Amino acid sequence: MKCIKVLLIEDNLGDAVLIQEMLKDVKTTNFQVKHAQILSEGIEYLQNEDFDIILLDLALPDSQGIDTFNRANEHAAELPIIILTGLSDEEFAIKAVGEGAQDYLVKGEVDSRLLARSMKYAIERNIIEDKLKKSEERYRIMVEKTQSGIFLINPYNKLNYVNQQMADMLGYKVNEMINRSIFDFMDKEGEKALNDHLKKIGNGIGNIYELKFKNRSGAQLWALTSTNPIYKGNGEYLGSVSIITDISARKGVEKTIMEAMIEKDNNFRMIIANMMEAIKPLIAQEYSEEYHDRLT
Repeated sequence: MKCIKVLLIEDNLGDAVLIQEMLKDVKTTNFQVKHAQILSEGIEYLQNEDFDIILLDLALPDSQGIDTFNRANEHAAELPIIILTGLSDEEFAIKAVGEGAQDYLVKGEVDSRLLARSMKYAIERNIIEDKLKKSEERYRIMVEKTQSGIFLINPYNKLNYVNQQMADMLGYKVNEMINRSIFDFMDKEGEKALNDHLKKIGNGIGNIYELKFKNRSGAQLWALTSTNPIYKGNGEYLGSVSIITDISARKGVEKTIMEAMIEKDNNFRMIIANMMEAIKPLIAQEYSEEYHDRLT
């Protein structure tokens, strides 16, 4: 039988006993409950024992309201917290959920089945969220530390995201580039080349191509570029993401030789493919969760 270790922080002994009895009624799971009557006692338990979840009353003798959640969360940021509240404190409970609590339950309106299900779901959601955070952090580090420039434009060709390397290539700070048109960093030739390629990928034609930018001083920067469109689930175009590698030093090479170099450079193509996967979490963050983003 699965065992879930619960820290119950509740000053009302009657409510605490009722919750423990409800959990005993759940036959499919063994809930081991540790009860604290004040927040400081609960924090002490957290420092000395391992738990799977916290049931937290916001109105305690030594802490009140949203501050109770914030203090508990500070000492157990990795644990899911379910708020226990009366009707009079429901507003605080909703605010706590907005601050990071997994759920809230109104006392007197909960039975053993609802309580156990809410706790199990909270633990599962917390595990998933933790994995996503770790995954996103790895991807963000990869994107920020890469030697390639990365930028994300919206349907109006304005920059929604620029990594540090892209900004460094062009001699700007990241915040100086965000919300500006990508064409502000190109001459007319570069603007035409990108527009032509955006039309091609819109028709399902994707490849690696050369693109000319201009840096802050006005000097040219040639880049080997891969651009992928981003679509909403219904096919609506949301913008595109591009990865660039500076090839200015190689532009003196004869074009036919350059084409041969690109054709043989399978490693570059592999890097592009892997990095497109890596920046998906960043794209999902740029657009709300109601979008079903896909890269093609």
